[in-house]
Amino acid sequence: MRKIRFYLLLLVLLINCQENKSQSVNKKAFEIVNKIPAEKRISYAVHVNALTPYELYLDDILIDFFYEDNMNNTTELNPYLLENGKHKLKIRYLPTVDDIFSKKGLLDPRDIYTREDSRWHVFFVKLNKDPNVPLGYTNEIDYGGSELKIIPPPSQVPYWEQEWELDIKDLPYKLKGWSESEDLSKKDKDKLKKEVVAFFEQQRNLLNEGKVDDYLKLGLKKDEEVIVATYGEDLEYYTSQERKDNLLRAKDHMLPLENFEMVLYAYGRLVSLEIPDGKYRRWSALMSKNDKGKMSAWGIKIHKPKGSKDFEIIRK
Repeated sequence: MRKIRFYLLLLVLLINCQENKSQSVNKKAFEIVNKIPAEKRISYAVHVNALTPYELYLDDILIDFFYEDNMNNTTELNPYLLENGKHKLKIRYLPTVDDIFSKKGLLDPRDIYTREDSRWHVFFVKLNKDPNVPLGYTNEIDYGGSELKIIPPPSQVPYWEQEWELDIKDLPYKLKGWSESEDLSKKDKDKLKKEVVAFFEQQRNLLNEGKVDDYLKLGLKKDEEVIVATYGEDLEYYTSQERKDNLLRAKDHMLPLENFEMVLYAYGRLVSLEIPDGKYRRWSALMSKNDKGKMSAWGIKIHKPKGSKDFEIIRK
């Protein structure tokens, strides 16, 4: 009987320790955000108008993608901006939806530019965010001065890329992220893939078994950094039951890891497993399918801190 009480007490202590660790991460992040004056909570974003599908990269990281025609979308950059300085933004335009999946089509220059008032646009903007105002930000945006010029391809091409250097000056924070992580591009590719697949299998099993606390524990650093980068927009969500309930949807519904490719990002500092083509192109290889046939992807980008033997989840 004493042994039973001992093990029950040990279990309670372990659960409390895990919850306290999660709460302490959020508390630390909140303390950092709380010290930043409202007028200095600057967010950077890219707004894209595109007639065709596109992929958006920041510092060699795929941060957003849309495989639909006629997109009008804003993507915030802060979660992937570790500090002030020069950063590289790249957009990759792809053929129309019908062509991209048939693999027969080419991107035509007229898809990009027919005349000055009928063309793709990319705007790089700085926002003084305020959730209490109708627009969500308080400053005026000079769209004319924030446009990134697009040059159409000279002829039909499989895809078209453009890259710009962004000068980020007003972030009030500095994050470690993957800045000091191991350069995975220098590792043996087969050995690296075996390690990455093993990590993803571990995450798949945790989600499939409903062990969401164990799964979340591996992304505590990610949570802390994203909370700081977004100034605590979704702070309460990180320790909410809603978040756990969302992850529990994957219980007993995870699909096997298959038809994926290993992708390196951030010049070799990040790695992920993704679906390379088809309907779920660029979705995470961690996928679930519910009883009604709805597919969900549980995206993670992982890194290996220098001196560590283990991978960590650092971004979605």
